[in-house]
Amino acid sequence: MATTNDSHVAKLAGQAGGTAAADHGYDDSLPEVYPVLSVRNESPALATARCVKLGTNNTTALLLPQDPRRRSALVLAIDNDVYVASSLELAQAVEGATTGSDAFYLSKGVPLPVTSKAALWVACTTTGSSSRVSVLVEKDDE
Repeated sequence: MATTNDSHVAKLAGQAGGTAAADHGYDDSLPEVYPVLSVRNESPALATARCVKLGTNNTTALLLPQDPRRRSALVLAIDNDVYVASSLELAQAVEGATTGSDAFYLSKGVPLPVTSKAALWVACTTTGSSSRVSVLVEKDDE
């Protein structure tokens, strides 16, 4: 079994005239080599693409439901900036304004990757025009 002779413990032991293992009561040898495990990167089994439309009559909507099988999602605001919130109440609190601080402000044209499995809500920042939000979800089948 290989040992280490260039560690600071070995140097101190060499200066003191003894061995580090004998002085401190532990084994300073290197561990054995572990076998290599092969890992395969598999693509998600399922995908869902949709668009959520917000407007004057629909200022908040469920963007991503809670899903333990979701691997990742991509969110993209198309027409206007939107808020992404972790609950319906937070989304309703910031809707219709650009000065909210209780939700994530997503600028239009900037993709937002989501790797969590939690539910997310979306709220519009303006009711003057409709706001579309594209969502692409990748899921595992089990």
